[in-house]
Order: sequence, then C-alpha cells, then structure tokens
Amino acid sequence: MVMLRDLLISKDLFEEIRKKALESDGENNSSEEIELLEKAVFNKLKKKRSVKKYKKLGVTKADLKEIIELADIVGLDVLGGPSNYELAHDHQEWCTICGRCCRESESIFIHRDEMNILLTLNPQLKDGIVPNKEYSGHFELKDIRPCKYIHPETNRCAIYDSRPQVCRSYPLVLVESNGKTRNIINLRHSCNYSVMLILEKSIILFDEALKRLENG
Repeated sequence: MVMLRDLLISKDLFEEIRKKALESDGENNSSEEIELLEKAVFNKLKKKRSVKKYKKLGVTKADLKEIIELADIVGLDVLGGPSNYELAHDHQEWCTICGRCCRESESIFIHRDEMNILLTLNPQLKDGIVPNKEYSGHFELKDIRPCKYIHPETNRCAIYDSRPQVCRSYPLVLVESNGKTRNIINLRHSCNYSVMLILEKSIILFDEALKRLENG
C-alpha cells in the first residue's frame, strides 16, 4: 500500500535526510523533544485533516505521523513552497508571548555583522556582550538565562525593536553542519510558535500528497 509521504519523497531518501538531520540537530533537539513536538502536532493535524474523511483513499493515522516527520526536516521551498523563514515571518500571531524562549535559551547569538548597529541602538549592551563560545568571530549575550531584557510580568522585550536577529528569527535556529549554515526549527513542544509552524507545513504537505494520490 502506498503511503502519502511516499508520493512526496522516496523512503530511502527520507531515511537518509532524517538521519542527517537528527545527527546535526542533536544538540538543539533531543529525541524526547522531537517525539513530544510531533505528538503535539499530530493531535492538531488529525482535527484539521481527519482520516475518516479520506478513509476511502486509504489514508490512515500512520500517514499523518509520517507527514509530520517529513515536515520536521524538509523546508517546503524544496517543493516550490514557502521556506521556514517565510512561514514564520508571515505568522507572527502564532507567538503567544509565553516568554519561554527568553527565559530558557542557552545562548543568544550575535552575528559580527550586526554588532555595530546593535550597539548603536542599544549602547547599554556593551558590557553584556562576549565572544561566542562555538562560533569564532561572532558574539553572544551573557547572563541570559533568563534574559535580563524580558519584563518579568508582561514577557515583553525591553529592546524588542532592535533585538538581535536570532531573536527575530525564533523559532528558527541557525546551525552549522559540514561548513554550511542553515535554519532549523527549534522543536519545543511547549512553544505554540514551533507547533503551529510544523502543523502548517504538515497541512501543506498532506494536501499536496493527497492531490497526487487523487490524480493517480
């Protein structure tokens, strides 16, 4: 029986990409976090795309889970759709301003090219910026767990209008693999932004796979 995901990507290629993604994203996303995130997305996806509606086509809950797994690791731009960045940028309403990202972040990365403008707009940051431990030539905010710029009650950022790019891009995180950098989704099941981003990608992938199934 043909599974929906097989209409979008071959099993062998999926397994290869999935393996590489898990290896390169390991420090950011544990297997437990990935499992919790995918479960959170599944509970929402089955309401958006009920398998009962497509039962005659052979669609099962396993199809939904496989589509979610694909949404985790593939940017829709490879299929001619919007990139992770475009989706996140266009749906900032997904952020519930819970403040978890500001309170629990391990590091707030600052690219060397944004240092001057960041310090020009926020001179008070000068003593709070140190060399980045992992990326030579770049920087990071120190003493940021929790970030001292988050309001303890409203969760609003005191430097929001001129915050670092990494804060603007969340829940996307920049990682380096084999000398190349790319954005991955920080898989936090407790972050509505992350859950909704994966959900949106899953819906788009599901609809595309279903279209191919119906067209034979």
